[in-house]
Amino acid sequence: MMRRATSRGDTVTDRSGPVKAAGAILPVRVHTPTGGQTPVQENNRVLKRPYRYVYEVLAIILPIAALIYSLQLLPRFGIIIYKEQYLTLFIAICVAISFLVKPFSKSQVRETPPWYDIIGAVLALIVGGYIFLNYDEIVRSLGLITTDKVIVSVIGIVLLLEVARRHVGWTMVSVGLLALGYAYFGHYLSGMFETRVIRWDRLVTYNYLGTGAIFGTPVYVAATIVTSFVVFGQVLFLVGGGDAISDFAFALMGRRKGGPAKVAIMSSALFGSLSGSASANVATTGMLTIPMMRKVGYSPERAGAVEAVASTGGLVLPPVMAATGFLMAEFLAVPYATVAIAAAVPALLFYFCVYLQVHLEAVKASMEGADATELPDLRDAGRRMIPVAVPFAILLWTLFGWNWNPAASAFAASFATILMSLVLPSMRRPARAYVRTFVEAGEATVFIAIMCAIAGIVVGCLGLTGLGSSLSQNLIAASGGSIWLLLIFSAIGCIILGMGVPVTATYIILVILIGPAFEQLGINKMGAHMFIFYFGTLSFLTPPVCLSVFVASSIARSAPMKTALEALKLAVVAYIIPFAFVLNPAFLLQGTLVEIGAAIIGGVASVFLISAGLVGYLARRVSVVMRLVLIAIGVASFFLTGLHPAFALLPLAAIVLLYGQQKLMGGSAAGAVVGS
Repeated sequence: MMRRATSRGDTVTDRSGPVKAAGAILPVRVHTPTGGQTPVQENNRVLKRPYRYVYEVLAIILPIAALIYSLQLLPRFGIIIYKEQYLTLFIAICVAISFLVKPFSKSQVRETPPWYDIIGAVLALIVGGYIFLNYDEIVRSLGLITTDKVIVSVIGIVLLLEVARRHVGWTMVSVGLLALGYAYFGHYLSGMFETRVIRWDRLVTYNYLGTGAIFGTPVYVAATIVTSFVVFGQVLFLVGGGDAISDFAFALMGRRKGGPAKVAIMSSALFGSLSGSASANVATTGMLTIPMMRKVGYSPERAGAVEAVASTGGLVLPPVMAATGFLMAEFLAVPYATVAIAAAVPALLFYFCVYLQVHLEAVKASMEGADATELPDLRDAGRRMIPVAVPFAILLWTLFGWNWNPAASAFAASFATILMSLVLPSMRRPARAYVRTFVEAGEATVFIAIMCAIAGIVVGCLGLTGLGSSLSQNLIAASGGSIWLLLIFSAIGCIILGMGVPVTATYIILVILIGPAFEQLGINKMGAHMFIFYFGTLSFLTPPVCLSVFVASSIARSAPMKTALEALKLAVVAYIIPFAFVLNPAFLLQGTLVEIGAAIIGGVASVFLISAGLVGYLARRVSVVMRLVLIAIGVASFFLTGLHPAFALLPLAAIVLLYGQQKLMGGSAAGAVVGS
């Protein structure tokens, strides 16, 4: 049996030391089969007592507080708190934890925090505690600027920017500082960027104490829904869910043609749909799948690209969608189930395209599957998946069937997982392991909460300056009212802004900046938000700053830019389908049954044509000219289907004609169209 990633117990180490990826919603614990350096590592302190006890208490407070607030337990006892009170305390604890575990610089990692980090943590708690205890008075006089409000706001913003720098470097800090600088100095500019005069005390108090900035919707979602799903993921991994998912993927797909690549697609989709970090997905599954792909004949670049694309695609795949789906539901004021259902078809078409390319390439090159002796037994892996499937069934049923709020659904699934682990000996863990899991859940929440808070600064500054509406007007003017030009400009902007920025923050900023332009041109709201989300996610694959590709190429030991080009080829549908579902909402399951059916059938057939054209194979090899024809018909069919449902028959007819022609010419189609 091959060495496998493990999810049992505490932090697992490989030969290169502890591994845990920053920004992951689910824990990242991987072995390195090759013994090489893991590409994604956190620069955390390993605290000693008593600081470790302080850190653990603070960390465990976060999921417990989220549970109490999300399920509205306090009002049942007559205790009412403002949403902002809860969020202020939540962020204060996140900042304090960051000061304790994140050193000032990479060269200063040590077990005891220096005096200035201790002061930073204490200040964060004092500021949060002051606002929490005095919020009644603060909210009644919110328009009145006082010295105490200015002091706590300045301290709070400075501490927040500093811990953001420690988490992700200067990228997000620069975004926050640029927003603050623009709001303060914008009145010196002219034209569309000119703003009214905004006093600095008004600027800082609005951002830190107001309801539409730092402690707005993004942080609210992070402190409730995201935290609840973090808990679910941590508990699931604790009881062996990660091993069960991975083993099942290997047992089901490993023996097929090009099996390791298909394992990468399946396992990365399963992990990625629950994770908040594309890079962490690569590090988790790629350690196993990339070496196996290399072993059966894939080039280093192709192996890295398959893993990078499959892992990044998990961010747009329900049920979790990197937490951004929950934010989208809040912005659109619709149930999360509506967002998840709308996202299903585009995400499945994306994975179908990746799978088809992998399969056709394997048949074309006569690749075999992995050695059966290296794979888990399918029957045993299936049995181990049953206990894991039960919490997922509870999550989906409560979320979509009973329309519970997402946080309540995730906590219900977590409790079900814990109860099952107490009943089944194979899943049972020591009591301290469960406590440790809640501590790690709190730690895993910190990153995304801090990023959402920084995004909140941008939202607040845009609200003060009105840049969002003016920029939208200028985008419409630049595009001449053309939806196509507006979409192209917006796609480029999403990718550029998303480079090096967490996808959740990218989505928040861009929805405020360019969302109004989509609305003014009458674009479907769901399609507009999903478009921004997709192209923000694609920044992880698009050169030059393609983080997923860099992580995958470091594991595969491949040339990053060549790997990126392979990734673009595999992910081509992800660049096409956002344009398609904006122009034809049937791809988002909005419309009549005929329109939706035509969109799905036409989309599947179009993906088939594009994949066959890119690989150059169907029942036999395809000429260069025919490859171009197939790609052209496939791309055109995505958009023609929206004009009339009958156009869905066009790509189907092209497949039948080409397949029949190749069969008559003697091509062996066995296993080419139907996976083997």
